[in-house]
Amino acid sequence: MFWIISVGVAIVAALWITLPFLRKGAVEMNDSDGAISVFRDQLDELDRDLAAGLINEDQRDAAAQEIERRTLSAARHLDAGFTRSQRAPAVALGLAGLAAVVALGGYAWVGAPGVPDQPLAARKTELLEQRAAQGDANARIALMIARTEENPQSFEDWWTLAVSYSSLGNHASAVDAYRQAAELAPDEPGVQAAYAEAMVQANGNKVPQMARIIFENVMLETADPRARYYVALSKAQEQDFDGALASWVALKNDSPEGASWLPMVRRDIVNMVRFLKRDLADYLPDATQAEIAAAGGAPASEIDATRIAELEAQLSTDPLDHSAWIELATRLAQSGDNEKAATVLTQGAAHFAAAPFVQQKFDEAAQNLGMDILEPEPDQISRGGVANPSAEDVANISALPQAEQDDMISGMVAGLAAELEESPENPEKWVMLVRSYSVLGDPDRAKAAYDQAKALFAGNGPVLDMMSKAVADVISE
Repeated sequence: MFWIISVGVAIVAALWITLPFLRKGAVEMNDSDGAISVFRDQLDELDRDLAAGLINEDQRDAAAQEIERRTLSAARHLDAGFTRSQRAPAVALGLAGLAAVVALGGYAWVGAPGVPDQPLAARKTELLEQRAAQGDANARIALMIARTEENPQSFEDWWTLAVSYSSLGNHASAVDAYRQAAELAPDEPGVQAAYAEAMVQANGNKVPQMARIIFENVMLETADPRARYYVALSKAQEQDFDGALASWVALKNDSPEGASWLPMVRRDIVNMVRFLKRDLADYLPDATQAEIAAAGGAPASEIDATRIAELEAQLSTDPLDHSAWIELATRLAQSGDNEKAATVLTQGAAHFAAAPFVQQKFDEAAQNLGMDILEPEPDQISRGGVANPSAEDVANISALPQAEQDDMISGMVAGLAAELEESPENPEKWVMLVRSYSVLGDPDRAKAAYDQAKALFAGNGPVLDMMSKAVADVISE
């Protein structure tokens, strides 16, 4: 159907081009000759006007002289007098054929239907490459996805894509990319260990059974420190605390000085010693004063019980300070009260159920304190530990009583404020924060947030103008 339409259009265009060559021959009068005929008629008209008494002799002679002057001027431009056009069917046929060949042939060469728009596709790739060269991780990922689609058997492309996903914290997508790479390199222990590690990260730092099997297989071939660490973590999560502690201590003793994984291993040794109420010196003879304090070995005066009481009083009146919850849990853990520290973390996280950024901070605190290996007690305010709320949790928010909805919204706004404290470069989020405070009926905080944003973006006229217009209905300047 497409080609039928294309041929039809080409034929119409060819006929339009050749039409002048198909007309019959004709004699055409020259323009100057026509002008002279008009001047003759004008002289006859003067004679009739004189006979009718409309003009006198002088008027008739003056007008006649002007007409004669114009007649002489036209006569000087008079050429052969006539032109004649002839049919040229051969030329018409040639032009028609040429038009059809150029149109159809050219389109078949560069515009065949079904072929992607090569210039646009190339331009898109060029733009992505420019953005990737400037450090845009999303552009780099888009390029790698295209490459894996073009060559799904390329280990290097799948590996680079997996690493890129991990760098952005997109562990779920990283798992799939690492799996593809692992299938292409089944005999590479390092690749298999990276795949299993991605599964752990995507599972909230819990070691799935499949990941542990992979790690144990890797350990049969090599002393990969990553595999050894996660097998020990799996033991801890299965409540084999002594086995986990022994494995971490062995890994620490076998690691070279300055190894990148040593701080994490030492941290987990400290946390496990605190859980088991052991003497840290038996496991880390070179423990620092900070590690001794974290293991609960510091005197009570150094734990600062006064600060714990201050934090508890502060949170009883203002529960939306996530940093205070984390500090309180840390100090409680250092004092040896692991159960209460875990409870504080889950209680604090519950106030920020709709704030993923703050939930991540609680997750990090739980890992740093070793709380992620403890099962929450039934009486703790828990949503499955301190992990992010599930999709079902979010969907059920509207079904909560109004007071609970208000608390959740307040937590979300507090989470946005916390995120901006750490990454304040986003003007749209500042606008969202200002409007959120206004909706919550807190004009003072709304104004303070707006003033802070204006100071941050001082000198950036377009951004300031955008923010001013966006909050004009809630902030009067």
